[in-house]
Amino acid sequence: MALCQKRQSWFRCLLVAAMMIAVRAPVAFAGRGWQMGSNEAYVAQTDDGWVLPIWRYKPRTEIRGRSYPPVVLCHGMGANRFNLAQTGPGNLATWLASRGRDVFVIELRGAGRSVDLTPDARSGGKWNYDFDSYREKDIPAILARIQQVTGSAEVDWVGHSMGGMLLYSIAGHDLGFSGNVRIRRGIAIASPGMIQDLPIRLNMMLHLAEWFPWEQLPNRWWLRTIIQLYPHFVPENEPSLGFKGNYDPSFIPDFVANVGSDLSRALVRQVRSWYGRGGIFSRDGSVNYTDEMKKSTVPIRFIAANRDHIGSIKSVQRAFEAQGSEKDMFVLGKDSAGNRDYGHTDIVAGKYAPVDTFPLVESWLSGKAPLTASRD
Repeated sequence: MALCQKRQSWFRCLLVAAMMIAVRAPVAFAGRGWQMGSNEAYVAQTDDGWVLPIWRYKPRTEIRGRSYPPVVLCHGMGANRFNLAQTGPGNLATWLASRGRDVFVIELRGAGRSVDLTPDARSGGKWNYDFDSYREKDIPAILARIQQVTGSAEVDWVGHSMGGMLLYSIAGHDLGFSGNVRIRRGIAIASPGMIQDLPIRLNMMLHLAEWFPWEQLPNRWWLRTIIQLYPHFVPENEPSLGFKGNYDPSFIPDFVANVGSDLSRALVRQVRSWYGRGGIFSRDGSVNYTDEMKKSTVPIRFIAANRDHIGSIKSVQRAFEAQGSEKDMFVLGKDSAGNRDYGHTDIVAGKYAPVDTFPLVESWLSGKAPLTASRD
């Protein structure tokens, strides 16, 4: 008990010191508030009281001779709606809408506006959630709400990082997963099927979260603090962002300031429990969701970045090999396909994503031959 109290005191001192540094930081890096630019907004209510925002981008053109279900875009861990629908060139939501798709950008519990909309969310009492909470509560509520809005019993799912890992976790159980709603086709971008070989900094942060004294981890504040070091004290291929050269320099401060969301300590602990075990597991460890993909009836395209420190080629390949239904895999980078190297987030949010990544998304969802890149 005494050791635990000492750790909590140490964390609080560290946080106070870091907050003092952040307060003294230039206001220019606080980030401007971005607007969604969507056509409609909805909410989904979970059975444990979270209110989850949904933004709709209606089709901007007509697809002649074909009818497609809505497309759901799901952000990654520690991110929010701006992960795939940001104010910049790499906006997958508007890109798909301009090609005739009905797009729904979602936010999971704890991300973005869900905190503002959910009663008592800021009190900290609702932050004891994990990966299985997303899978068991958030996804069914969101899919049911989209069905209510559109009348469609099918959706296509596109996820970045953890958004794709959630696809893995339901792919083997999609029929009847949420009432009559099923996943028709799916895409996982930079989504590992196992956690291993993380950079030292990220691995250390997972360990530190074990001893953090509160359920809510201040990830958003942390991102807004460290972006002050950009670009001079940030490596060329930053583990979370990817390559600096794949962004416009003026875009990064606002992107990082807006895209970050706080994390649940229970979620981080669950992710850490996967390290080195060869898959992603349920909270009690009894179900390996990666292995369960052998039961999948959802056709999935796997898109990996050749220099991704989080979703490495090997970790994405693990999910690809487990997938039991229709599948293919692409690796974007100079040493495989494409004219530039990619890291973890620049593959979906960078200025070249509309050229290299987005056509791979659209072609899979529409059933057409790939427009760029080559099969790995």
